[in-house]
Amino acid sequence: MTLGIGLGMALPHEPAYGDYLRVAHMGHVNAHMTLGVLAVMEAGMRALGIAHGAGGLAAATAVVAAV
Repeated sequence: MTLGIGLGMALPHEPAYGDYLRVAHMGHVNAHMTLGVLAVMEAGMRALGIAHGAGGLAAATAVVAAV
């Protein structure tokens, strides 16, 4: 899994340019990898005090569990 900028989401001169994050994969990816990267992202944001919406990891877990 890789994290990067949101390609093509906004032009460099637009205020929203830095507001997007891309989660991608380098070949094979499965639910375990996806949940892992989301959990690490949430833990990092909590540790750094970065404001973010709650419930994203729980919602992703519910989707995976329903498959």
